[in-house]
This record gives sequence, C-alpha cells and structure tokens, in this order.
Amino acid sequence: MKDLKKTLYLGLGLGVKLLTGLYAVKLCAQYLGPESFGITGQLSSLLSVISLLAGAGVSVGITKVYAGSDFPHEQRPHWLQAARKLVFGSAALLALLVVLLSGWISKHLFNSIEQAHWLLWGLLVSILPIGYGGIGQGKINGLYRDDLYSISMVSGSMLGLAGLWIGGIYFGPAGALLAMIWLPVAQAIVMSGFASRLVEPAARVVAGTASVKSKARFLLGYGALSIAAGAIMPIVYIVIRLLIQTHSDNEIFGLWQATLRISEAYCQLPLLLLSVVLFARFAGSASVSLDYRTVAKTYLFIVCLMTCIAAFVYLARTFWIKIVFTPDFLPMEDFVPWQLAGDTLRIISYLGTTILAARGKVKVCVFAEVLQGALLLFFSAVLIPAYAEYGAYYAYLVSYALYFSVTVILLCWYNKPCVPNRAA
Repeated sequence: MKDLKKTLYLGLGLGVKLLTGLYAVKLCAQYLGPESFGITGQLSSLLSVISLLAGAGVSVGITKVYAGSDFPHEQRPHWLQAARKLVFGSAALLALLVVLLSGWISKHLFNSIEQAHWLLWGLLVSILPIGYGGIGQGKINGLYRDDLYSISMVSGSMLGLAGLWIGGIYFGPAGALLAMIWLPVAQAIVMSGFASRLVEPAARVVAGTASVKSKARFLLGYGALSIAAGAIMPIVYIVIRLLIQTHSDNEIFGLWQATLRISEAYCQLPLLLLSVVLFARFAGSASVSLDYRTVAKTYLFIVCLMTCIAAFVYLARTFWIKIVFTPDFLPMEDFVPWQLAGDTLRIISYLGTTILAARGKVKVCVFAEVLQGALLLFFSAVLIPAYAEYGAYYAYLVSYALYFSVTVILLCWYNKPCVPNRAA
C-alpha cells in the first residue's frame, strides 16, 4: 500500500513530464516522418550519455549519503562540495570530447542533416546545467522529498513545454530537435533550484583536501555504477541503430525507433519508482540483513505494475499511435508486443540491481550492468543481420531473460548487511 501511494503521488508529476515528452515526439514525427525519425533516437541516446557523464554519475552517491543513517548530517555540505568539483571537471572533459568527435557525430549519428550543426551546439550548452541537476536530484531523493520531486518535474516540464512550443512553431524541424535538448535542461535547472532551497546544517569545520578527495572517491564509486547503468546502454543502442540501418531501410528503422520512444515513455513510471522510492528505502535498511519477504512483495508489486502498463499500451496501441505520431506510423503495431515483453523482463531485472546498489554492492552492480550491455550487444550483432529489425527484439528478450536470472542469483548470494564507508 505504501508503494502504491508513493507511485500515485509521483505519477502526478510524471504525468506532466510524459505529456511534455510525447508532445516533443509528436513534433518530430510531424516534421521528420518515419524515414528520418530514427535521428531522434540517436539524439536521445547522446542526451542520456551526457546526463550521466556530465554529472560524473554522482546523483546516486548523493542519494546514498542523504538517505543512509551512517553519514553525519553536518558532513553534507562537504559531500556537496566534493560533488560540485566532480561535476565541473567531468563537464569540462565531456565538452572537449564532444568537440573532438563533432565530425563523426554529425556524419554517422545525425546523417549530416542540415540541423546537425545546431544540434551539436545544443548538446554542448546542455552539459553543465544537466550535470548540476543530478546533484539536486540526489539531494531531493535522499531526503525522501517525493513531493518536492513531483513539483520539480511539473515545473521543469512546463518550462520545457514553453520551449517546445516556441521551437516547433517558429523554427520548424530544427526547433523541434533543439527542443528535445531543451527539455532535460529545463528540468535540470528547476531541480537544482528547488534542491538549493532545502535547509542544510552548517558544517562544523572546513573540509580539508584529503577529506574532499576521499568523498570524491566514494561518489565516483557510485558514479561508476550510475554510468554503467545509464551510459553503457545508450551507447549500445547507438550501435544497434547503426546495425538496423545497415540491414533494413530508413522507414523500418524509423518505425522501430518510434516503438522505442513509446517504451521510454511508459517505462518512466516504474524506473522512477526504482530510483526515487525503492533505492532510498533499501539504502535506509542496508545495515541489516535483507528481508526476502519484503523483496518478494516488491517484485510482485513491480510485476503487477508492468502487467497493467503492458495491457493498457497493447489494447490502446492503434489509438495512441495516431495521437502521438501520425497515421504513417501505424505499421509499428506489429512491433509493440515484442517491445512490451522485453520491457517487462528489463524492469524486473533492474529491481535486483537497484536493491544491490542500495545495499552498497557497487562493484557487483557495475559487473552486472556491463554484462547487460555485453549480452544485448552480442545477441544483436548475431541476430539483426539474420532477422533485421525482428532480430533486435529477439536479442532484447534473450538478453534480459539471462540478465534477470543473473540478478536473482546475485541478490541471493550477496544478502549480508552493508558495511558503510563514511569517507569522513
């Protein structure tokens, strides 16, 4: 009942965010059509990578610090200081990398479209605000401020919606694509603003260089997990998209990408529940042995949630394809059942790694996330050349069936209490 209440509460804010994201998809579908819609997938993957690398993945570490009872409250300003230094350094290095790879990105990921130059500039400008937004998100999540998180999502989405409306009406295809970049930037700016208003205890002493370094190493440990979980898969999907482009035509590629865009929308609720609610809850009980009864109930709740989502999406597929996209995208109906089956396996697999991460098993989770990417990349490379776009779905199902088995085994194996590293 508690999980259900939190899910409904967060769903209020998430609903606005989803509608805003779907409006961005609608704009791009109208301006680009199925033949060029695949570009939006590469842009989304790049934004996902930027979101993780720009913030050095510190959001999860900050959530752990604020949620865990083993970290003194008066040390929190020092943790934030270490996090800000990490974000600034990571953002600078990432901006340099984008500049160096700009030619390759423009040619291979954006197909040298006329808007590629503007997209590259938009990505560069987005790096720093998105990076600092991760710190704010970690702070809000760790304090269990689900109300503030929801308000931040609603406010940031409304600000993003204004940019979508202006970009789509006055700047055409370029405006629609740039608005996709503006949306996460607006949400990050608002998240940082709300987090900065939370009252912090005054630090009793000034953090020394050694203390800041030790805290930075701790945050980077969780950052490695966050990057493995959030950046490896977008990179894998960039390769998968290139494989599908090679073994099918642009229209099929666009339809496959449209199915993936809908998947990103309906999976936001369970993923939000994992990262905002369940991670903080299991982090708070990491000092005691894992209660398997609680774990079983949590798995059951997630399975029921995904079943309800899958039933709604499948039964209403014709309706939402016409609403979210255009009638030209109706052939994607054949792809929807495959995507739903794979997404269900993926989400219940992520529950296992969420619990492991919350209990401090960072290295184990990094291994699991790398394994996830390796499985999907391997099976995609084998099956896509043989079965084209359906090979991508076969690879998706096989990979996550295996990955789910691995996460259950790891969860049963690593069930001891976490010994915290305070990095004082």
